[in-house]
Amino acid sequence: MAGSRLRKRNLGLIALAWLAGLARRSRAAAKDVPLSPVRAGRYVGADFLRRRGLVDREAPAPNGELDDLDEFGSDTFDPEAVRPSVRRFYEETAAYAMDYRVTWSFGFRFGAALAGRFTSRIEQLNLPNWGSGWRPLDSRFVAVDVPGDPRKEVRGWVRTTTERGDAAGAGDGPDDADREAVFVALYGAYEADEERLVNIAVPLPGGNLSTVLRARNVDDGIEWTTEGGGDPGLYLVTPLGPFRLPMSQRFVVWNSSSAAEPDLRARHEMAVFGLRFLTVEYRMERAAAE
Repeated sequence: MAGSRLRKRNLGLIALAWLAGLARRSRAAAKDVPLSPVRAGRYVGADFLRRRGLVDREAPAPNGELDDLDEFGSDTFDPEAVRPSVRRFYEETAAYAMDYRVTWSFGFRFGAALAGRFTSRIEQLNLPNWGSGWRPLDSRFVAVDVPGDPRKEVRGWVRTTTERGDAAGAGDGPDDADREAVFVALYGAYEADEERLVNIAVPLPGGNLSTVLRARNVDDGIEWTTEGGGDPGLYLVTPLGPFRLPMSQRFVVWNSSSAAEPDLRARHEMAVFGLRFLTVEYRMERAAAE
C-alpha cells in the first residue's frame, strides 16, 4: 500500500515537472514575438472597442483586412499569382456579404458545447456547436488606436449576427445592443526575418488569443498558415506573460468555380497537437454598388 502511494506521488511530481518545463518552453517561444497588449474584462461584445476607448474617430475606417497584398510578398508567396477577385476581398473586405457555418470534429463536440456556454456569454469566439447550417455574418472595420501595440496598421474587425434583432450595421455603432458578437479582433502586421506576417489579437477576459500567420500560394487563391517555423503560431497573452500554444490554424480562400455559388469561398481549420477540432466555412459575395 505504501509503495503504491509512493509511486502515485512520484508520478504526480513527474507530471508537474513536465508541465512546468512545458510552460517555460512555451513562454520562451513567445518572448520576442510582438503581441498586442489588449485585454478584456468579463465581457467582450460588439461594442468592445468603443467601451475601451480604442476607436480612432479621427481616422477613416479601413476598407479591408489589409491595405496592400503586395506587401506580403516573400520566398513562399507571390502576390501576382493570386486571382484578382481573391486579392480584392482582402483589400476591400468591407464590401462583401458573408455567410458562415461551423463543424466541430466528433471527439471535440462535448467540449465545444461546454465552451459555448462561456463564449456566448462573453460574446467572443462565439460559434454554434454543430449542424447549424449557414448563418449570415455582418462585419465592420473600425480605425483604432491601441496604446503600446507593437504591430503596424492595426484595425478592428467586428463580426456579428443579427439573431437578437434586425438592426442595420455592425460593430461599434448605435445598434450594438441589438447585435450578438461572433468575433471581435484587432488585425495588424509586422516584419520578421524579411517576411511580413499577419498578427491577429482576439481579446479575452484577462488577456487575448493572438495568431501569427504567413501567406502561401494555393493555385490562384491564398493560404494563411501557422506552419513553416519562426514566429507563426498561436499565443495566449496572460497577466503572467505570453505563452505559445500547441495549436495550429490555416485559412484558405479561393474563387468559386460554380456560377451557382457566391464569388468566393474560404475554409478555416484549427488543430491542437495536430488533431483538427474545428472547421469554419465561409461564403463571400461582393455587395452590389449602391
